Amino acid sequence: MAKPQQPVPNWMKPLWVRLAFVIAPAAWAAMEALNGQTMWAAMFGAAALWGLWTLVVKFEPDDTSKDGTPEA
Repeated sequence: MAKPQQPVPNWMKPLWVRLAFVIAPAAWAAMEALNGQTMWAAMFGAAALWGLWTLVVKFEPDDTSKDGTPEA
C-alpha cells in the first residue's frame, strides 16, 4: 500500500481513536436502519466500512516519533 502523502497525526495513532472513527458511523447507520431510512443507513454503513478498511485493516503508522524525528 502506498504511504500517505502527509504523516499520520499523533492523535490518530492509538487504536481506540481509530476504532471510535469506525464505531460512530456504524452506530449511526444502525440507528438510521432501525428508523427505516435505508439510504442514510447505506451511506453511513459505507463510511464505517471505508473507515474500518483504511483505519484498522490497512493502517500503517509513519516512522516518526512525537518530536518529528525518525525513529531508529
